[in-house]
Amino acid sequence: MARDTAPLAFPPGTTTASELMTAPGPRLRLAPGRAERGVMNGGWWPRSRDTAAELTELLTALAIPPDAAARVTIDFNDWDDIPLRITVLGREVRVGWLAHLDHMVALTCARADPLLLLVIPPETTPASAEDALARCAAEIGVPQPQDILASCDIPSAIAEPLGG
Repeated sequence: MARDTAPLAFPPGTTTASELMTAPGPRLRLAPGRAERGVMNGGWWPRSRDTAAELTELLTALAIPPDAAARVTIDFNDWDDIPLRITVLGREVRVGWLAHLDHMVALTCARADPLLLLVIPPETTPASAEDALARCAAEIGVPQPQDILASCDIPSAIAEPLGG
């Protein structure tokens, strides 16, 4: 999947946090154009830590060609109950994980460069999430994921579950 052909996965004109909260589909911002954007190609704010449900929604919205071999790699620390595979539009997609992917998700299709998205924790406040999404899509140079999260007052460490 080429970076410049990935469709926006949120309704056109959806620009505020409240609109993103209620808009159908994933809360996603992709960097426009063909220019290399540094470390990431955009940002994604999932609604939960349900790996299968959230990845299925994201991949459906990105409209991956049915004949493209797809694989998703996620940061193990950002998700609950990580499956080895998910089914998206009747097609099996492999899910891999790394323990330190810096809050990123990498989508690889066929031989194309991966699409790299910063994952904004689902419990993030709308204002902070909107700020981080905007920075992911607009930053030039080489912003680091943890720098974007920190600059938007989003803790990059996952809180321990209650009673854990």
